[in-house]
Amino acid sequence: MSASAERNRERGRRPQAALECKPLLEAATKDLFRRNAFRITGLPVDATTREVGRFADKLKLLAEVGQDTHAQSSAFPMKPPPSLDEIREAFQKLKDPEKRLIDEFFWFWPEEFGSSQSDPAMQALAKGDGQAAVKIWAARESDGADGVVAKHNLALVYHVCALDWDNYAVENKLDGERRQKVTAYWKDAFSRWEKLATNEAFWERVTDRIRQLNEPNLPTGFARRMRATLPEALDKINAELAVAFAEAGQIELTRLHIQFMRETHQGLDNVDKTAEMVLTPARNRLKEHIRAARQRADQNPRDAANAARELLEHAQQTLRLFDLFFEKNSEIRGDLFDEVASLCNQLPVAYHKATGDDETCLNILKAALPFAVSMELRRQIEENISTLSGNLAFKKLEPVYLLLKSLQESNEHPRRKLEKLKSGVLYELDVVLASLPGQSEVRDNLLDSIAIVLRGISLDAWNHYQDSTTAVAAIELALKHGVSAELKRRLAEDKSTLESLRLVYPSTTRPQQTGNNAAGCLIWCVIGLVIWAIVAATKSCDSPNSHSGNRSSTPSTAANGQTSTPRPVGGNRALGNTYRVPSFHAETLRAERAELDSERARLEALDTQIQELGAQIDRERLYVDGASQYSVNTFNAKVSAYNALVEKAKTANAAFNQKVEEYNAKLERYGR
Repeated sequence: MSASAERNRERGRRPQAALECKPLLEAATKDLFRRNAFRITGLPVDATTREVGRFADKLKLLAEVGQDTHAQSSAFPMKPPPSLDEIREAFQKLKDPEKRLIDEFFWFWPEEFGSSQSDPAMQALAKGDGQAAVKIWAARESDGADGVVAKHNLALVYHVCALDWDNYAVENKLDGERRQKVTAYWKDAFSRWEKLATNEAFWERVTDRIRQLNEPNLPTGFARRMRATLPEALDKINAELAVAFAEAGQIELTRLHIQFMRETHQGLDNVDKTAEMVLTPARNRLKEHIRAARQRADQNPRDAANAARELLEHAQQTLRLFDLFFEKNSEIRGDLFDEVASLCNQLPVAYHKATGDDETCLNILKAALPFAVSMELRRQIEENISTLSGNLAFKKLEPVYLLLKSLQESNEHPRRKLEKLKSGVLYELDVVLASLPGQSEVRDNLLDSIAIVLRGISLDAWNHYQDSTTAVAAIELALKHGVSAELKRRLAEDKSTLESLRLVYPSTTRPQQTGNNAAGCLIWCVIGLVIWAIVAATKSCDSPNSHSGNRSSTPSTAANGQTSTPRPVGGNRALGNTYRVPSFHAETLRAERAELDSERARLEALDTQIQELGAQIDRERLYVDGASQYSVNTFNAKVSAYNALVEKAKTANAAFNQKVEEYNAKLERYGR
């Protein structure tokens, strides 16, 4: 936390509520001098009630005959001149003791109240000769306690000039020289206000004026409240100008006025409290947009995306404004924008249920993420972004997986399948990968799937055709594309085994065989798992807890509630098929052992498939779109497939254990 923020926090703890002067804060706007009753009417601040009444009657007569009711000859005339309604409002203010005192406070004082008619400076102002009045005050300003009136009036001279010019500058650009002068006006005004804020003689003058007015509803304690509130009231004027410049796109001037707030009255004001006060209208507008966006989505889910986009657009403007005033870790800022981000994390759910539009939902979530402050909310949005990104990425990969599937189901010669893989998937692979995130599960799954298909081609080429050229080419390509460490290790072993076999057995090309083969079955089980898992991930954009379990089937579970997955007997080895020695005279036990090893590997592959599919079902269970029968049917089909695989594994595992027992019996018998 910065030093200024710490000071503001400490000041915020002070029990100042009883000392706050609300009428002063209400008057302290960027139109402070535009609405000053004495500037509007041209009356001196010490005009009596009778003088005010006579002057009001005079202006009324002038208005009735169509003459100008504003004295343009006075110092600091208003441009444009006040309207008749503004003049009437000014006279009404003068009837309110508190409002009158505040307008007196922010206009020019005579040396003694009641002596304006004989005060040289006041008479100069009345004639429109502001320079003469400034000279008189400048000569008296250094006279100790007697100079507080002159200091007050000089503060007003510079403040009026600065505020008039910057109100003009909100809509009209000032040249560089004029901007330097206006900035100097602000600094000259602040240097005097800061001294007056703690000057006892000055505040004694205010208290004496209250006694002189002798109004029952204006106690002398009002002066104490004004004194306590003045620094924040002056900050509020600059804060309102900062907001006006920000809304006009003049960010440098916004920062200038925020800097004025932070550099002046240090130790007496609370900048964050003042900023929160002037930003309340912007905050309320954003709150209304939040309410309206939620209502639109409830009434029409298909309109939820438009509601979210419009909310984010309004929030972006407000965010820029809040970021100018508050630090990033401010609670005021964080609570508001977490509310925006939270709603924009929910609206895509309703929209996706109605449309299935992944891309629009993804764009909304990406736009909402910068608004999220709390780590938990950011995590939720990032998870949803990841899910939708995976959905969109897989849609780009569907043609690739379809080709891989067709190659697995084909009975063509491995050499022909390798050529198709090269001219299809591998030829376009760089383009496909460029459209995916650099380090993503979808990308890694694709590369591993390609490597597994290539390994299957290599196995088929050697084991069924003894085509070493195709086998080696396929396994080398598999090594190039595989990603997972276990797969790469096994592929390296395969390549070493294949090279050893080539040294012993000559390469021949036997006629093409038809029908299913073990290698093809194994590889399709693995590639089918990857395809099935990714397809399922595209079916929902819902949050993880958006659906109840009674809308879909459930996998069979053990008594402890965990997914029950039968495991084969023996160790766990990845990718069970191996390169076989081409011998037609292998011993019975050796052949059976090889068959058992192969079957064990198939069971382990099936086990892996069941575990991965079970985990996928657990992740996607709560993402199922209950409003979409297609989504529910797809999920139920996956669950049914899972349960079928579990039953298949149980049966196969029992059969495998029986074969192991038979093999052990033969081994014991033949080994005697």
